[in-house]
Amino acid sequence: MNKQSLTISGPMTIYEVGDWRELFLHSLKSGSSLDVDLHTSGPWDTAGLQLLISLVNTGHQRDCEVRFQLVPKVCRDLARRAGLSEWLKKLSNSEL
Repeated sequence: MNKQSLTISGPMTIYEVGDWRELFLHSLKSGSSLDVDLHTSGPWDTAGLQLLISLVNTGHQRDCEVRFQLVPKVCRDLARRAGLSEWLKKLSNSEL
């Protein structure tokens, strides 16, 4: 299986997730694994975290592995407050 990389820069909030969603769906169309670099993303809110969950679920449905690289602290904190630290840790190279 091929691997693609995608770098996300900018806000991951309720106001931007629609645009990011389209980019993520387009990236999964090829059937490749997807590495998503998040180090320049932010600010974040729960809509951004929900989008990551949706991306992983859609990837599983399409037999595409999704991994997150360099997850920013604000996203890790959101995941921790939502009880999703272990989930994010399994899908990430970031120290949680």
